[in-house]
Amino acid sequence: MKIALAPMALAQYRTKPAALTYKYDVRTMMTRVRQIGYEGIESGTPAGYTHAEYKTMMDEIGLTVVSVGGLRYPELAGNDFSKKIEECKVLGAKNVMVSHMPNVALGNYEELKKFIQNLNRAGKILRDEGIYLSYHNHAIDFSKVCGKTILEQIVEGTDTRYVTFEPDTHWLQAGGGHVITWLKKLKGRIYIVHFKDYGIDQYSDHTFLESTHKIFAEIGEGNLNWPGIIKECLDQNISWCAVEQDRVQRPGYEAIALSLKNLKGFGL
Repeated sequence: MKIALAPMALAQYRTKPAALTYKYDVRTMMTRVRQIGYEGIESGTPAGYTHAEYKTMMDEIGLTVVSVGGLRYPELAGNDFSKKIEECKVLGAKNVMVSHMPNVALGNYEELKKFIQNLNRAGKILRDEGIYLSYHNHAIDFSKVCGKTILEQIVEGTDTRYVTFEPDTHWLQAGGGHVITWLKKLKGRIYIVHFKDYGIDQYSDHTFLESTHKIFAEIGEGNLNWPGIIKECLDQNISWCAVEQDRVQRPGYEAIALSLKNLKGFGL
């Protein structure tokens, strides 16, 4: 399994496309990611770049573009996925992430059924082009509609030929799921998995009834069973993991370097 970066932890280093140094800053950031030791990046073409320009830069730096995201409603409910297909093919990415369900599906069984139907339809179109369509879970996916969790209904209602999953270890834990059990449930339907740790804020003053704050921790600095998680992923021969940390408590480059160091320490 190769290690990519989902670069949310690097938000502090991003400049806006209007900045004079914007493209230099993007190249610097991606170069630093590669120097730290990551092999891939989970990021579609940034603003201000053509797909070909971004691909050329990634090739020069030595990073594989693993996945692109941003397939949401109303685009997912449409029929034209040509732009996503073109982006993937130019970049060499094999995966499109559906980052979350539409709000209209929360607590609404009929809308949830429509969402599942749209995943199947879009998934077939993309799979026919050699591209995976992967649904990414959050904690809210463990809320129940008609007595069954949303995530269970998405798994059961989607076609195994066309819809894969991008399980997020932190959000599985946050939703009350058991990470390794869910990885087993999704066996054969995972191209890339989000590695994100789950920590408890030691400075939280909300201790009554265990209402403590959780935090996004660097890999190995939180509470998840990383040896067990990694073993399950390797047993399943999952192609990629993407390290993600939504918020950092230390400088971003330091945080992603620590996560990679700890993953290597766990034998990955």
